[in-house]
Amino acid sequence: MKLDILLKGIEYHLQQGSPENCEITGLCEDSRKIKCGNLFFCRTGTHTSGKQYLRQALSLGAAAVICEKYDEDSRRILSSQKDICVIETDVSAQTQARLASNFYDFSKEKLLLIGVTGTKGKTTVCAMLQKLFLNNHMLCATVGTNGFFLKDRVTKSSHTTPELFELYGFIAEAVKAGCTHFIAEVSSLAVKQGRIAGLTFDLGIFTNIYPDHIGGNEHASFLEYAYWKKRFFKNCKKVLLNRDDPFSFEIAADKNGICSWYSASVCADGYASEIEKDVEIDGLYQHFLWHWQKMPARSISLKLPGLCNVSNAAAALSAFCLLTSDEQYDSYQLDFSTFSVRGRFEMVGHFQGGTIMIDYAHNEASLKNLLESLRAYHPNRILCMFGCGGNRSAVRRSAMGRVSSELADLTIITQDNSRDEPFEQILADILLGVTGDYVVIRDRKEAIGYCMSQMRPGDLLVLVGKGHEDTQEIAGKVEAFSERDIVESIEKTKKGKVSK
Repeated sequence: MKLDILLKGIEYHLQQGSPENCEITGLCEDSRKIKCGNLFFCRTGTHTSGKQYLRQALSLGAAAVICEKYDEDSRRILSSQKDICVIETDVSAQTQARLASNFYDFSKEKLLLIGVTGTKGKTTVCAMLQKLFLNNHMLCATVGTNGFFLKDRVTKSSHTTPELFELYGFIAEAVKAGCTHFIAEVSSLAVKQGRIAGLTFDLGIFTNIYPDHIGGNEHASFLEYAYWKKRFFKNCKKVLLNRDDPFSFEIAADKNGICSWYSASVCADGYASEIEKDVEIDGLYQHFLWHWQKMPARSISLKLPGLCNVSNAAAALSAFCLLTSDEQYDSYQLDFSTFSVRGRFEMVGHFQGGTIMIDYAHNEASLKNLLESLRAYHPNRILCMFGCGGNRSAVRRSAMGRVSSELADLTIITQDNSRDEPFEQILADILLGVTGDYVVIRDRKEAIGYCMSQMRPGDLLVLVGKGHEDTQEIAGKVEAFSERDIVESIEKTKKGKVSK
C-alpha cells in the first residue's frame, strides 16, 4: 500500500520523502521486529522514547517513520537517508488505529468481536467459548495469553492483549479465513494503553476482579485497576456480567442496567445448578445442570475442577446462547467432557502413585481457587511449588506464600520469571507470608525433581505460575524452559531404572 493512501484521514506534516511513491509492506512499533518496507510507528513507551530505536528500525529496512516531533535528534538520524519518508503527526492510539484500519482494510462487520476481561478466567472462558463455536460448525479465532489460535495454527502474541497493529493483523487474518467470531482476552493495561482503540466489541464478558496488577509497571492502585476494567465496557454493544462478583453491579450501573447475567450459584439468565464432583483416571470432573432463560435444562460434563471453572463454563455457555439462535438451542452441542486448556488445571503426569498438574496461577486469588478446588477431591497430600515474577506486584508475593501454607501440605518455593529483580528479594517477600512446612530450591528444574521425589500414592503435585509458558526469564536472559518436558524426562528416567 502506498503511504499516501495509508495516511488517509490523518492530519500530518511531511518532513521528507514522497508518500505517493513510498510502498508500505507492514506496520510495526517494535524496532526489533521491523521488516523491509515497514512503517515504523515511533512513539514514547512506558520507559523509553521511540527515537532511541530509529537507527535499528532503519537498519532493518523501514521505509517510513511516523513520529510526534521531528526534532534535532530525529533530523540528525533521518536526514542522511533521503529515501526514507518522515511523517510528523500525533502518535496517539487513535492515529495508530486509523493506520491499522486503512492498512488492513477489513470489514469488522463480517465477524462478531467478543472481548473477555477480568482478573481470573479470561483464557479459560475464551477457550471454552471457542470450543462451543467450533463444535457447532462456526469458525472462530481467539487471541490471548496462550497466543493466537486460528484453525490448526497457533501464533505467539506479544501480550495477553497484543499491541494494536498485531491485534488488527490477527483480526484481518480471521476475516480472510472466513471466521464468523473472534474472541480476545482484554487486559486492563491494554485498555489503558489504547491497544483496543478503534474497535467496538459486539459482546463484552466480565469474569471477576481481585486486587492485582498493582505496581510500578502496571497500575498505581486498585481503584485505577478497577477503573480501566470498567472502562472497557464503554466499547461494547452488549455486556455479560458475573452475578457472583459484586463489581458487576458497578459495570451494570454504567450501562443503565442493560446487560445479561450468568452465575455458578444463583438464578440468572444463564446459571449452573446441582454441581457434582467426580474423580476419573484421566482427570477431575464436574457435572451440573445448565439453565438458559426459559429453555429446558441441559446436563453438562466439565473436565476441570473447581467452582471457578463452573463459573467460567457458565460465562462461555451464556455468551454462546446470547449470540446464537434460541430456535436451535436443543440441537447445539454443549459439552466440555473432553475440554482442556494449556496451563490451566492441566494434568501432565502420574508419578509414584500421585498426579502432577500445571497451572498458571500467579496471584493470591488464583492460587486459592486452585488449591481449594483440588482439596475438594480429597487427595492424600497437596504439594505446591511456586515462585513469583520479578518487576511485578510485590503485594501478591506474601499473599501467595500465606495461601500455599494454609491450603497445601508442603510448599516448595523456587524461581519463576525473576526478570531483572534478584531472587533473594522475591523470596524475602514470599516468606513474609509463609508458615508451616516449606522448602526453598532456587533452580526450578531441581525443584521439580525434588517435588516428584517426595510424592506418595494419592498425592497431588501442582507446579504453579508458569502454566503454558515454555521459557524462563532470569537476569534479563530468556531461555527455553518446559515443565512438561522436565516432568516427562524424570518419569522416563524412573521407568528406565525400574525396568533394569
